[in-house]
Amino acid sequence: MARRASNGRSSIYFGSDGRWHGRVSMGSEPSSGKPIRRQVTGNTQAEVTRKVRELEKARELGNTGGSRQTVSAYLSNWIANREALGVRPNTVLGYRVDARHIEAAFGGVQLNKLTVDHVETLWKQMSMLRPDGRTRKGSIPHVRRTLSAVLSDAVKRGLIPRNPVALARTPRHTKPRIEPYTLDEVRPLLDAAQTTRQPARWLIAAILGLRQGEVLGLRWEDLDQQASTLTVARQLQRRLWQHGCGSEPCGSKRGADCPNRSGGGLTTSEPKSDAGHRTIALAPTLLNALLVHRKRQAAERLASAYWDDARWMFPDEWGRPCDPGRDYNAWRALCVTAGVPVRRLHDLRHTAATLLLEAEVDLKSAGQILGHSAVSQTAAYTHVLADRKAAAARAVEAHVFGRTEVS
Repeated sequence: MARRASNGRSSIYFGSDGRWHGRVSMGSEPSSGKPIRRQVTGNTQAEVTRKVRELEKARELGNTGGSRQTVSAYLSNWIANREALGVRPNTVLGYRVDARHIEAAFGGVQLNKLTVDHVETLWKQMSMLRPDGRTRKGSIPHVRRTLSAVLSDAVKRGLIPRNPVALARTPRHTKPRIEPYTLDEVRPLLDAAQTTRQPARWLIAAILGLRQGEVLGLRWEDLDQQASTLTVARQLQRRLWQHGCGSEPCGSKRGADCPNRSGGGLTTSEPKSDAGHRTIALAPTLLNALLVHRKRQAAERLASAYWDDARWMFPDEWGRPCDPGRDYNAWRALCVTAGVPVRRLHDLRHTAATLLLEAEVDLKSAGQILGHSAVSQTAAYTHVLADRKAAAARAVEAHVFGRTEVS
């Protein structure tokens, strides 16, 4: 029997059953002093070594997995670890929002006693009508992804035998219907944009499909006039303020109200993926629109008594990064002026993808413009509009019956 010891607290050995085994001492129960030990198995020594190291790392982080460790405690540590690993602030914020639902349902339950019934009860609670006549059912898919990731991590660390989320029945979820704007709606939108302070902002979004944060994060250094290209190198985001009061809580519910708040405000970050960092070729119309916009901005800056930073391509009236909330309000106002339905600003990205398809741009090229890492992502963003569907129906009819109409 081969055996390896690690600081006297871990061991790996080849058992008589023909499999590799690992044992890790995780410490002891705070109340009783009873030792906490975890065991893992695998077909190879390398597999068990990896599992043992994960348990040792969990032990160092305080995730002992003892019987008294609650779901809330493990969830809090998991989010903190993800944040330390550099997960995007908005993603961490989403984890914390999901955590509120989870903790309200069974945060005090011991991690190793969590069952399928607990999980299904959470979905039932989120599906119930509230006094305002609404439910949290639409949030179930996001909460489920977070909870499943947390418990899958606990399974890998040997803290629980299986993930109850995978076994629980989840309510059926209908995705919100996405309605991209038609070409007949895009044209009045762009005409109405000419009356706004920054017409090029909306032209870029409608034609190139840049995300809101990507547009607001553009700087003039990203425009190469000679090459007629625009580089997407960053995105602008608003981070929530965090409490900075330490061991003496200030009493404020929101981090924004804490006297020693930190980490919030408008910040820039890398694009969502490697594919998101891209250089896009500009058609003459788009390039000219940006050059006209730069001249107007220079005149605005000279006439202003204060201008914070001349680098931003689409700043507010004082040369500061434009708040996404203000930008969205401007979008709503633009839709009203143009006389088109007010939809999500992100639907303009779907519109750009659909227009690329209608212009017969191949999916790979369209994906490079949109910043997708896979063709399947681009396909999910494109929507065949009514006129294209009608044309397809007529084409099939002509092929089958040899004519466009059936008497």
